Amino acid sequence: MNSDDPFRENADLIRAIEDAPPRGGMIVPERVLFDLEETRSAARRRPATFFTRHSAALRLAAVLTFFAGLTWLIMPHGVPTAHVTITSPGDEITNTQPVIAWNSQDKPGQKYDVWILPAEGDHLTAPVLFVTKGVTSPVTFDSLKPGKGITDIVLQPGTDYRVLVCLADAGRMAGVPVPFKVKAAETR
Repeated sequence: MNSDDPFRENADLIRAIEDAPPRGGMIVPERVLFDLEETRSAARRRPATFFTRHSAALRLAAVLTFFAGLTWLIMPHGVPTAHVTITSPGDEITNTQPVIAWNSQDKPGQKYDVWILPAEGDHLTAPVLFVTKGVTSPVTFDSLKPGKGITDIVLQPGTDYRVLVCLADAGRMAGVPVPFKVKAAETR
């Protein structure tokens, strides 16, 4: 039996035995029994490869990798954030109607939403004092609209505020609020 695959060489014999297993008075020739035993021994002597020893683990790893990749493709990858640097207003200003300006690292022509918020509270839930949407830098103060319940048309001296510039239609989550203060008028 110098064949590479002893099972293939004896396939007809194996099929015949499987189809009609020996019963009672059937005698299997000694040579056939010898060949079958030699085939069984040769199969046992074959070294198992890494893949045959670990096939179940490898299949599991492949399935898990597939589902991890699919999950990564389906899941949202976070909120887009504006890549801006606020240049105006500065830390402290005297003008109650400042120009709001920023430098952007986003694509050219990107539109932004601009909010002026009180200094206190979470920028996601703080009441909106002034807002404008779908604009590019710079934004004049008169283009900002007062928020709900706000009757002022200017910022109040001696008050702290935050300006928030976000990608248009991405909500207040897509930016970082920058604090600034309107200085009180100096009396002499």
